[in-house]
Amino acid sequence: MLTALAGGPVLLAAAIAGDLWWAAVVALLALVGLLEWYGLVRRYLGLPIPPDALIGGGLLLLAAAYYAAREPVAASGYGLGALAFVVLLYSLGRAAAMPARKPLAAGGAAAVGALYVAGLFGHFLLLRALEPHGLALTLLAVAGAWATDSGAFFIGRALGGRLLAPAISPAKTVSGAVGGWVSGFVVVLLGGVLVAAIPLPRALVLAAVVPIVCQAGDLLESALKREAGVKDTGRLLPGHGGVLDRFDSLLLVVPVVYYLWLLLQWWPL
Repeated sequence: MLTALAGGPVLLAAAIAGDLWWAAVVALLALVGLLEWYGLVRRYLGLPIPPDALIGGGLLLLAAAYYAAREPVAASGYGLGALAFVVLLYSLGRAAAMPARKPLAAGGAAAVGALYVAGLFGHFLLLRALEPHGLALTLLAVAGAWATDSGAFFIGRALGGRLLAPAISPAKTVSGAVGGWVSGFVVVLLGGVLVAAIPLPRALVLAAVVPIVCQAGDLLESALKREAGVKDTGRLLPGHGGVLDRFDSLLLVVPVVYYLWLLLQWWPL
């Protein structure tokens, strides 16, 4: 709770300030996340992965997202897709040139890490830049994810019952998942309609989807950590672990909210 109280206002202030302030905070989170991914994969594979491909490629993707947020027309088309393709090829080539010569394992891990960490964090910049609801959607995504996580934790602890996915995360229960969905749904719906002034049908869609994606992101991160044989990806945030531990849900929620909002522009809702 102390970690959340200390970090929450910083994240909120940066989101409100936008532009370079928001970009700086997101870039710092992405950089720490990339370093955590490096340690996670190196522990699992038992061999180094090309750091220039992982960190350099990840920061390049983040810079492209920042540019796309400011100049969406110039960055449209095949620009971002081509950049991801370059990162993939460079990662495989660098891994093939390393002494271990394991491009499939080391190069694939570097490319996936750059796309998973920096590519998803880049959507924080894209979502915030949407006009006129960018700030409201960003705050809704954050509030919805935190409400879902908190609801799942407390209700799951209180009610217990059948496990949700014991092979992936032995502590999560079905009651916690349902409670988390209800908590996230209520927060996103009320925040979307009463605070962000989003039309009710669109707010209902966001409120229904965000808690589901939030819990899917949490389970995905748990599966990655279980494969690597670690409990947390880092120790930066007391009580939470690392950046990837704290932002595992938002890494999926923010991109989904971004693309879902773009899709909703085409629907008469």
